[in-house]
Amino acid sequence: MSNPPLDTEENATTLAITPIPAESLPLVRETVERLRPGVQRDGGDLELVAVQDNIVRLRLKGACVGCAMSAQTLGGVRRELVKVLDNPSVRVLPAP
Repeated sequence: MSNPPLDTEENATTLAITPIPAESLPLVRETVERLRPGVQRDGGDLELVAVQDNIVRLRLKGACVGCAMSAQTLGGVRRELVKVLDNPSVRVLPAP
């Protein structure tokens, strides 16, 4: 069994896209807010910056900036969003 593709700019544009509907935006916000305390306990923080098509952009703050575990943090957010939105094409990328 192969591993799922990494969330990168290149993969985000080449995979099948199921856009996140506007009515699901509150669910995206709630999910990010629910996960923030765990990140904050480690000295970091998350800020929801944008949702476009199937891409959720998060700004990493505090200890998350430059942290080697930031990719795992984004992956954890993605797993939760895939579950709550029932949308496996969701991608979570750092905000530029």
